[in-house]
Amino acid sequence: MRNSAPIALLIILLFIPIQARNHPLPCSTSCGDIHNIGYLFRLKGDPPHCGDPDYELYCDNHNRTILNFHAGLYYVNNISYDQHLIRLVDINLAAGNCGLPYRSLGLEEVVGDGRYYRQYFSPHATFVRCSKEINSMGSSMVPCLSGNTSRVYLNYTNYMLYDSDITSDCDIIAMVLSDHKVDQLPSSYEEIQRTLQLGFDLRWAVECMDCRADGGYCQFPTQESSRFHCSKEDDYATQLWNAILFLAYVFVNGLILFCRYILAPLVIFAFVLHKCFSSRIRIPR
Repeated sequence: MRNSAPIALLIILLFIPIQARNHPLPCSTSCGDIHNIGYLFRLKGDPPHCGDPDYELYCDNHNRTILNFHAGLYYVNNISYDQHLIRLVDINLAAGNCGLPYRSLGLEEVVGDGRYYRQYFSPHATFVRCSKEINSMGSSMVPCLSGNTSRVYLNYTNYMLYDSDITSDCDIIAMVLSDHKVDQLPSSYEEIQRTLQLGFDLRWAVECMDCRADGGYCQFPTQESSRFHCSKEDDYATQLWNAILFLAYVFVNGLILFCRYILAPLVIFAFVLHKCFSSRIRIPR
């Protein structure tokens, strides 16, 4: 009975966070224009039972709600608990000022995070520094970052750019996630700048984070859906072992079939043939 006490305590400690997520205590706070900061979000300094520490926000000196995400700072423009959406905008781009984002952020960092997710084909605004002038991107040149020795352009695409996607005279120096609601992508620097001021959406799912912690990965059917399916991806060793077991199964079954339908008839035929010749030899002349 004494040995069962630590096991019971461990079960209780594992059960408490699950219960807290499934049945959160009522707790709501506000900061500036964001009046509905409730579970699973929390403000820094809130009581321990408020929200989830992995979804902590804080209120700056100007009464603006801020999310620190992958060392980047983002103003929170809106939180929709019905759609599981949080609207963010980089603090360096929110006012429409010329310059780079506070920190570069691409889709890969969101996908690998586990707390939030986006559609795999998501709009990106990419800051590209080139050693010479690129005529095809002239209208998207960033004036405050361009000079006589180099030009910086802001390229807007429906997907994430890599160095292999651009000319050898250019390098990617930063990127920003974005959303656009029109069919035609913004092309000029001013149009892209205004689009980035609107920010971008991230979706969340605590259950997805639990799924990743358990060694699985989340599959979301559509960008509009917050429901997901937790799939388990076997590691290499498990896949190798399963392959060995499968090959062993095929080999054993093949051996059984060979013995039953090929080797056994041959043995019976040889035995009958042997008996036949033996009986012929014993007949007296």
